[in-house]
Amino acid sequence: MKTEIPSSKLKIGMFVSDIDRPWLDTPFLLQGFLIENNKDIEQLQEYCQFVVIEWDRSTQGLQTARSVSKEKVESDRRASIAPSSTSFSETYDSTIQTSIADHSAPESIKEKPADLQAPVALNIKDTVFEPTELSHLTHTETIPKNLNKDLPATPETQIKEGLLASFSSKIKDFFKIKSDFKDKSYAQKKAFDSEQHPTAPEVHVVTTQRPEFIPANVELTMYNDVRPVEEELAPAGKAYTLTEKVLHGLVEDIRSDKNLEIEEVETVIQEVVDSMVRNPNALMLIMRLRQQDNASYEYGLQTAVYLIALGRHIGLPKDFLERLGITGLLLDIGNIKLPSELLQKNERLSLEEFEIVKSHVGLGLEILKETPNLHTDILEGIAQHHERENGSGYPAGLSKGNISLFGRMAAIVNSFTALTNARFHTKAVSAYDALKSISTMSGEYYLDSMVEQFIQTIGIFPVGSLVELSSGEVAVVISQSKVRRLKPRVLIISGPDKSPAANPATLDLLYQSETMAAVHILRGLPTGAFDLDAREYYLA
Repeated sequence: MKTEIPSSKLKIGMFVSDIDRPWLDTPFLLQGFLIENNKDIEQLQEYCQFVVIEWDRSTQGLQTARSVSKEKVESDRRASIAPSSTSFSETYDSTIQTSIADHSAPESIKEKPADLQAPVALNIKDTVFEPTELSHLTHTETIPKNLNKDLPATPETQIKEGLLASFSSKIKDFFKIKSDFKDKSYAQKKAFDSEQHPTAPEVHVVTTQRPEFIPANVELTMYNDVRPVEEELAPAGKAYTLTEKVLHGLVEDIRSDKNLEIEEVETVIQEVVDSMVRNPNALMLIMRLRQQDNASYEYGLQTAVYLIALGRHIGLPKDFLERLGITGLLLDIGNIKLPSELLQKNERLSLEEFEIVKSHVGLGLEILKETPNLHTDILEGIAQHHERENGSGYPAGLSKGNISLFGRMAAIVNSFTALTNARFHTKAVSAYDALKSISTMSGEYYLDSMVEQFIQTIGIFPVGSLVELSSGEVAVVISQSKVRRLKPRVLIISGPDKSPAANPATLDLLYQSETMAAVHILRGLPTGAFDLDAREYYLA
């Protein structure tokens, strides 16, 4: 049983399972903890207006829960008359399709222009959609009204806290109907896969409508996948390994107070960008499969890959993608100058310790000030990756239009990377749960239209992430379906009992044999779930 309560009602013995702002912006990095003393309460009240209490893990008991619930009912009654405070409660619609309620944004933010509003919530059953690579660039087709009105609920529509249902319903051209895919047989799909040598160029310039958050002087580019993921794995792996080596050397140089050799960073990032322009799925797959090996400073490489992927998706030119990659690599470089005992602390930080941790932004900029010819975009991204749309971030407390394009992108990607990696003070969550958390906070803390683009970039179940199938088997996502995001191609790495598979097999969830019961994804899993290591199966 969970209840959202005002922080003013907190008592010792309550277990806090969630808060009304990103965990990364607070000293409570454990993402769930028992209130043990008045200092804990004071810290929570310092940062939060509302928190979620999990009564099954609290020592306060159900009597307190009932009391708080009664107070909350009365509070909700008063809130229906007066303006409501920020919260992030979840609601459920009549079709049992779960949605994330849009409580995170104040009313002034919710009433936003049409081109910044979120895409239509869709019922997936029996209708095939193709999310456009640049949803804002497609203008020839729109979704008919009431398209999903009478469609029955399916396991897809019942996936826990479905992200697709979290969106608003006012952008009509976010998805392009692709009905001709409905009749493709599995054999046709196999034949199509064997011809994966497109003659289309890697890029071409786009001249149609652009999203508002991209500066007017930036010429957008549409990217095409020119290699299947299997063919791109080798060059992607080479680029990733080389970048890891350069990043390791970079960290050692900084620890030794040597100057940062930015030219070497620029060279390896060009290799990464070239691979991702050809097919971003390959490098994202390799990155996720090697994630368990990463040292803390190597989270920057993951951030770089996701930033490049997001930039590619929204159509930024290649020189922008290279700058995004460098931004990701250097984003938390200031952590190297922090006391290691703080970064490795496995309990909640004090307010004084958190202030020290927050200084990593300034320390990173101090390291880079001696680096010549470092682009302003990169410096802005590093300086602003902890700024938030409502002005509650740090170090400058910037808000909305005062945050740069790179700063806004880095804020979203850095939060995703932090949530999906295990650290000394917190466990990793699944990519799905991380996206849900960020989506819940969009509008108030992150630019909502950019969050939507990020979800479209990596998919609800990103490439390289572990998932549990309806068959009980565990699989790793190896490529996305642009037709239906909930039906990627997967590699099955366990049996229904979660024991490692002796002979792993690929399965395309979109094109399954009609003679067998269809398999679908039940839930996302964190890296290393059930002690399964996908690297043993997919990478040589």
